Amino acid sequence: MYASTANPVLVMGVLFVGASVRYAIDTEPVRLRFIAAIALALLVTMIHSTWTCMAAVFHYLEQSKPEGLARSLMTGLMESTRPATLGGALLSIGLILVAVGAFRSGRRELRALRS
Repeated sequence: MYASTANPVLVMGVLFVGASVRYAIDTEPVRLRFIAAIALALLVTMIHSTWTCMAAVFHYLEQSKPEGLARSLMTGLMESTRPATLGGALLSIGLILVAVGAFRSGRRELRALRS
């Protein structure tokens, strides 16, 4: 189940990091709209993937035997957080790159004012 729910998170995350790298390099303000939209899409995808994994865990637990129920629940919930972990890591990397771009953009504007 993890692979099928992690793929959309990976695609959105790679798009977000790619757009963030481009913004960090050229600091064009028009890129911020796309970055904000793809970050929101990544966040929604992370939440949806995590809920989908949790639904699969609870569906399995509904059909399983009472022995080892707690262990299965804890293992399943641990596995369910992997799409959110992947998305959170990609979101953090992308936001750091956006911060670098914002810093560079501010420095570029200050140099333009001084000349």
